[in-house]
Amino acid sequence: MGLALLQRWHYLGLFLVLLAEEAGIPLPIPGDVFIAAMGAAGRASHANFIMTTVIVMSATLSGSAILFETSRRLGQPFLLRIGRRFGFDVDRAVRVELWLKRRGALAIVAGRLTPGLRIVVTVAAGALGVGRTQFLCGTAVASVLWSVIYYGLGYAFGAGVETVLRVALGRAFHDTDTAAIAIVAAGLATVAVLATVTLRRRSSRRHASRT
Repeated sequence: MGLALLQRWHYLGLFLVLLAEEAGIPLPIPGDVFIAAMGAAGRASHANFIMTTVIVMSATLSGSAILFETSRRLGQPFLLRIGRRFGFDVDRAVRVELWLKRRGALAIVAGRLTPGLRIVVTVAAGALGVGRTQFLCGTAVASVLWSVIYYGLGYAFGAGVETVLRVALGRAFHDTDTAAIAIVAAGLATVAVLATVTLRRRSSRRHASRT
C-alpha cells in the first residue's frame, strides 16, 4: 500500500498535496517524495511525465501564490515567525532581501530548489516585496526543474521510493487510508481558501469600480 494515496487519487492527489504544502500547510511528508512516487508509478506505466509536470507546476503556482500574497500583506514579522523554524533571524532576513534583489528570479529558482528553503523563499519574497511577475516566473521555472529531478529519481529507483513512502506514511499516521484522507482534506481546505480570496478580490474590485 506504499503508493495507495497516489493510486487512489492519482494526479488529483498529487495536486492537492502540493497545493496544500505550497500554501504553507504543514504536511508529514515533503512533496518531493510524492513527485518521486509518481516517477516510480511512471516506471510501471501508471503515470506520465508531462502530465505530472503540468500538475506540479499548476499546484506549485497556485499554492505558492496564496502564501506569497499572505506574506506580502503580513510583512517581515510573518517572515521572521516562519523563518525561526529554519534558523532565520533579522540579519539573515536582510541578507536574503539583498540576495533576492540582486539575483531576482534566479535567486527564487535556486532557493526553491534548495531542500528546506522552498517555503521560506516564498514567504521571504512576499514579505520583502519581490514583484509578483518575478516571483511567479522564478517559481514556474523551479517547479519544472523540481518535477524533472524528483520524477527522474523516482523513475530510476522505483520500488525504493514506494518503500520510503510506505514507511513515512506509516510513521505519520500508522494507516495509509488515514493519511490519504488527511492530506486530501488539507488540500480541499487550501482550495477553499483560494476561492474565498479570489471572490473577495472580485467583490472589492466591483465595489471600487462603483464608487
